[in-house]
Amino acid sequence: MADNFVKRLFSSFVNKSHTHTYTLTNPNGGSWSILNGVFGYNSGKKSLNQYTEAYGDNPLVYMIIKKISFTSASIKRIAVNENDEEIENSVLLDILNNPNPEQGQIEFLEECNEYLESTGNTFVKLTRGIGGIGTELTVLPSGAITIVCNSINEVTSYIYKDVDGREHTYSTDEILHIKTSNVVNIDSENIKFGLSPLQAGWIVVKSSGEKLNAEASIFKNRGIVGMITNDTDIPMLANEQEAVQKQFNEKTGGSDKYNSIHVSNTKLRFVQTGMSPTDLKLLEGIVSSLRILCSIYGVSSVIFNDNENSTYNNVSEAVKAAYNEVYIPLANKVDKELSNFLNKQLGTTEYIKVDLTSIEVIKASTNEIAQAINSLSPLLATKVIEQMSSEEIRELINLGVLAADQTPIGEIGIQPTITTEA
Repeated sequence: MADNFVKRLFSSFVNKSHTHTYTLTNPNGGSWSILNGVFGYNSGKKSLNQYTEAYGDNPLVYMIIKKISFTSASIKRIAVNENDEEIENSVLLDILNNPNPEQGQIEFLEECNEYLESTGNTFVKLTRGIGGIGTELTVLPSGAITIVCNSINEVTSYIYKDVDGREHTYSTDEILHIKTSNVVNIDSENIKFGLSPLQAGWIVVKSSGEKLNAEASIFKNRGIVGMITNDTDIPMLANEQEAVQKQFNEKTGGSDKYNSIHVSNTKLRFVQTGMSPTDLKLLEGIVSSLRILCSIYGVSSVIFNDNENSTYNNVSEAVKAAYNEVYIPLANKVDKELSNFLNKQLGTTEYIKVDLTSIEVIKASTNEIAQAINSLSPLLATKVIEQMSSEEIRELINLGVLAADQTPIGEIGIQPTITTEA
């Protein structure tokens, strides 16, 4: 009996002494502050708060993350059962439609996406209601979370520090942690956190910020674009200067004078004070930063008015690629994590998923497939249809209109003619 007591006491002491807390903190503090200050420009390993600050301070970062987050959140959601059959009275969809008193579905999902895309981590707090009624979901700031682990590195709880500095401890049943894959920060302090895309592109974030500041400074201090001086050794009197200025303004001002040249009968000399070639090259570098950051997030810069790279065809292709490679995969990730978490906590067996039929660019792609099948010979068209899944055929039926006298898709030996919508 005494031996068991000693073992329990020893075990308790060991487990307590090996409890770990993980939080991404600012590396620019402590005894290494000077050294970190020197190398901080190139270092991407920042606190999560610095990534959200970059989202608020850098217009390039903001417009990329905002576009991805809002577009993905705006895709229509449906609820399905375990057999992937759509259901109408869904507990999970009701919760998602009204996650909390301050947000609707789009606002909540957008905030989830914003934290995930900027910091690589999203923390969702669940306040459970009876039978799902009154259940609330709220997103907690990623930079205010500390992860607590036991001696075998399992997450046991989360500590949230609010704006007033008060700490709140939540169990793993109350917090859903959605994170990106992280094979970079694998040390003991950061292994439990996802990897922010901004970490990989931090040098571009910083340099683009400097370029934008330089641009603002150039325009702020630019002032006049030139001076007209008396090109003689005799200076003009004050009233003569005012008369010349008035006459010049009258003859050169206004949009109708754009790109014209005014000829004066007075011996004057014009001194230009516009931007230097170096200044212009500096501004061109901002576009380069935009393209790199877009590549990091997997979208094309033509979506963000990069006119040098855009044509009618590649703009539409870029939008389609963004849906297929970024917006929909992000929505699928968040929907799956939310569904699994809520099913576990509420005892439901439902799943939230995107409604592909609500996306216009996907409809256009499907109609292109239907038109391509229409152009095939009856035998070849039938073989193509035979290789399609029932889900793919259903998509075509929903998005293509069959005439009353046409044969349904998939009937053996007869060409499956599809008339697409205009």
